[in-house]
Amino acid sequence: MKKISDPGAYLERQRHAVEKFLAGLFDAGGAPSSLQEAMRYSVNAGGKRMRPLLVMAAAETLGHPGEKLLPVAAALELVHTYSLIHDDLPAMDDSDLRRGKPSCHRAYGEAMAILAGDALLTLAFELVAGYGLQEGRPAQALQIALELARAAGREGMVGGQVLDLEAEGKAVDLEGLEKIDRLKTGALLQAAVRCGAIAAGASKEQLKALDGYASRLGLAFQITDDLLDLEGDTAEMGKETGADRVRGKATLPALLGTEAARRRAGELYCEALASLEALEKPAELLRELARRLVFRTK
Repeated sequence: MKKISDPGAYLERQRHAVEKFLAGLFDAGGAPSSLQEAMRYSVNAGGKRMRPLLVMAAAETLGHPGEKLLPVAAALELVHTYSLIHDDLPAMDDSDLRRGKPSCHRAYGEAMAILAGDALLTLAFELVAGYGLQEGRPAQALQIALELARAAGREGMVGGQVLDLEAEGKAVDLEGLEKIDRLKTGALLQAAVRCGAIAAGASKEQLKALDGYASRLGLAFQITDDLLDLEGDTAEMGKETGADRVRGKATLPALLGTEAARRRAGELYCEALASLEALEKPAELLRELARRLVFRTK
């Protein structure tokens, strides 16, 4: 990969490509229009599209064109959006606002929100399978599907959400907190990086380096998210802030204090960037994404 002089502009072009691809997913006929509308509403509500960008940036870093991975990148975003829809439900976090708009269940009702989330999850794997067929890469698609399923399921995101719910109102130590964060948030971020790397034909050594980057980035991302819940503004964030404290959520800022948590996020960020050195390739895109994820203000 050649060194990219303006990673920010490059990532912005990729983000627009992802947005265009996502917007076109809900034009096909066949599905009930009410379901399509609820799915479109949640996917097109906004967001930073960091998971798709991590897919494409990892591939680009290893010399594979990111635009060829738009279906895989979109699949990561669909899984993420499904998780947000279900997180917002009254039985989970009971949130009325998401990305500055009424949550899916507030706009379309609980039953439709559950079904829209289910449909987005299954559509994600349809996209991965389609990528394998269209690009003539069935083996890579199978590996990517396995990565995504593990990261999203019982040993990844869903398992982490269960631990998060079970920890509400309880004292949780640092080790327990980091386990929750690795599963609930970090697993899908790490899967995004790994999926892009697998498509690019990464070696074991390259995957190890990228795992080091992504695992630390996932923890730092969650710490920043927890800090923003404490200190952010609801209007700027696009979702209710202060909810973690109200629900007695186990978070690093609650355990260590905000300044110690902020220092820990900075340490993890530096460790993530140091992991990239083992790639021995220009990694400006991944460095820029790490900066955006850890030092974001909303």
